Amino acid sequence: MAVNKILAIDPRWQHPDRIAFMREYLPDGCELVIPGSFEPEHLRQEARTARVLLGGQVPLTAELMAAAPNVCLIGKLGTGVDSIDVAAATAAGLPVAHAPGWLRATPVAEHAFTLLLMLCRRPWLWQSVEALPLHAPLEGATLGIVGLGNIGQRVAQRAAAFGMTLMAYTRTRGKFQPQGFTVQETETLDTLLAHADFVVLSLPLNPETAGIMSARELTLMKPSAFLINVSRGRHVVTDDLVAALQAGHLAGAGLDVTDPEPLPTAHPLRTLPNVVLSPHVAGQSEQVQRESCRVLCTSIAQALSGERVQAIVNPQIYS
Repeated sequence: MAVNKILAIDPRWQHPDRIAFMREYLPDGCELVIPGSFEPEHLRQEARTARVLLGGQVPLTAELMAAAPNVCLIGKLGTGVDSIDVAAATAAGLPVAHAPGWLRATPVAEHAFTLLLMLCRRPWLWQSVEALPLHAPLEGATLGIVGLGNIGQRVAQRAAAFGMTLMAYTRTRGKFQPQGFTVQETETLDTLLAHADFVVLSLPLNPETAGIMSARELTLMKPSAFLINVSRGRHVVTDDLVAALQAGHLAGAGLDVTDPEPLPTAHPLRTLPNVVLSPHVAGQSEQVQRESCRVLCTSIAQALSGERVQAIVNPQIYS
C-alpha cells in the first residue's frame, strides 16, 4: 500500500511531543516526514511527493504549493494562518486546516495575564529590600483588550476576577455577553488607548491589523501604561515600540510574539529592563498540543478520503 507523505516544513515540528501526538492520531497509511533541511529548495524537492503540507512559522508559499502536485490539504497546528498563502491555496482548491481558536484560548489568556502580573510588579526594580518599588494594585486599574474573540473574552474573565475595569475594542461589538461583570466597548481604538493602564492585543493578523500599534497609537497611551502582545508580532511596529520604551512614553511591555521572530541576539528589546519576553509559547500546553494534533489528523483523514474537511479557514472552496 502506498504511504501518504505528511510533510512538515517548520522546525517546530521536530519537538518530540508533537511528533508523538501526530503519530498517535494519524490515520493508517500515513507517515509524518520531518525534512533534514528547511531550505526552500530542499522543501520544494520534498513537496513533490507529499500528500499534505504542514506549516508553522516558516512561510508556506504559493511556490511551495505549486511544487506539490499531489497535495490535497494544507495544515497548521495553530489557529492563525498568516504564514500560509491562503489565497493561493483557495485558488488551487486546497483546504487550509487549522486548530479552532477555542483550543488555545485558555492557555493564551493565562499567559497574557501572567505577563500582566509580572509587569504590574515591576521586577526590574527589585534591587534591594530598602529600595523596593511601590506598585499600583490591579483592582480598579483599567484593562483595554484589543480583540474580543476567544482569547480576549477569557482575558476579560480573569481581569474581572481581579476587580479591574474593562474596556475593549472589537470589530464585533455587542457579541460578547459577559456574566457578572461589564465590558465597555469603545467605538475607536484611540479611546481605549487613552484610558487603559494595561493594553492586551488578542486579535488576528490581517492586512487591516498589521501595524495597528505604531508610533501614533503608542503615544496615545499613558506613560504609566503597559502593552501586552500575545497575538502576532506584526501587530506592533517594533522600532516604534523600542523608541517609546526608551523615551519613557510607556512603562513597559510583555511580549510573547515579536517582529522579527525570533529576535536577534543583540536586539534592543532583549536588553530593555522593562520588557518581559517569552518565545511564542503562550498556547503551548500538553493538553492543547494533543488536542490540536487530534483535530489536525481528523482533517488529514477527511482530506485523504475525499470527504469535506470541517476545520478549515477557506470553506468557500466547496461552493
